[in-house]
Amino acid sequence: MQESFKSRVAKFWKSFSEEEYQIREMMDNKAEGETLLNFVDSILQIAFHKVYFEMGINHEGKYELILTPEGDRAQLMLLHYWLQHAPEHLWEKWNFYSSKPAHGKPGSAIEMFGVRISDDDVTIYPETDGDRPKVNIEVCSPKLMALEENKRYSMFFIYMDQFIGELYSMEYIGYIDFVENKLDKPSTNMVGLKGVIDKAIEDNKWTKYENPTEIYSTYRLEPSEEEDWTLREDIFSGYTSCIPLINDFYNGENRRVDEAKENGVHFGFLFFENINIPREDVVNFRGDIEDKIIDQAATYGIAESLGGATGFHFSYIDFIIYDFEAFVKVAKEVLASYNFEETGYSDFTRDAEPQIFN
Repeated sequence: MQESFKSRVAKFWKSFSEEEYQIREMMDNKAEGETLLNFVDSILQIAFHKVYFEMGINHEGKYELILTPEGDRAQLMLLHYWLQHAPEHLWEKWNFYSSKPAHGKPGSAIEMFGVRISDDDVTIYPETDGDRPKVNIEVCSPKLMALEENKRYSMFFIYMDQFIGELYSMEYIGYIDFVENKLDKPSTNMVGLKGVIDKAIEDNKWTKYENPTEIYSTYRLEPSEEEDWTLREDIFSGYTSCIPLINDFYNGENRRVDEAKENGVHFGFLFFENINIPREDVVNFRGDIEDKIIDQAATYGIAESLGGATGFHFSYIDFIIYDFEAFVKVAKEVLASYNFEETGYSDFTRDAEPQIFN
């Protein structure tokens, strides 16, 4: 059995605690960048098969280790778990991040693809989305418009992250459109964008980001009418904190699940038949089971809920699992206390072989 992510993270923090003084010395002595990064990467590989990171020393003299999910919400969940288990004694000298923080200041510039822009070169027209907690933006920037579309968006996102942070980019930015000419509507520049988002969060009482597993979106599906339907094809409604995972499942894409397994993480779901549960009680019934599992799983750091779904035959509870063996033991114990004809577990892939509990 592959080592669990819970165990890998614990081993990483033990090793980092033993080696961090050497890392600080290398940074103080301005060791060659590649040497420093390779050394830190070798320690990070205890927890992660592959992870992107940055290092530095801030204006307060604290050392910083910044991991980035590269815009991937599933990866962000792993990094958040890693961050939550950082030993308290390290925070005196270190800051740790599970995504890039905002650090841009007025006048900050970026140069890519032979183009250099500062905050004066970008005019932003923000508008709060009426249907979801997002700020949609239109962008006017002649310098960016001179680039090919993919380069334009890439450069803009990297620059925007400097001013609002990677989490805000992932969580609160909706669509981005580039316009040729300036518009006759309220605008801001890159320095003021975070303030605009903060005001939208406050005015609309949006959930303030803390744990990525706790920010949910709802979805609806058309249940299969085929006789030989498979798991999750009977779903008509659900909610999730990781829409990309849901999309991957129905598109037959396994990359995120496979990459997570390389780190000892399982994205999966429990299922139990609900045909004998009164329709008006189905959602609350699923919620009670979820609460019982999470009470134990979260306490011991073995799993977190990602949401759930209701089908015409099964109910589903979705999880990110940091210790698979411990999780299955808890799930079996909880589900065994109910008189279900069929319960089980499956990884979040269409071709996974379900594990039937009874």
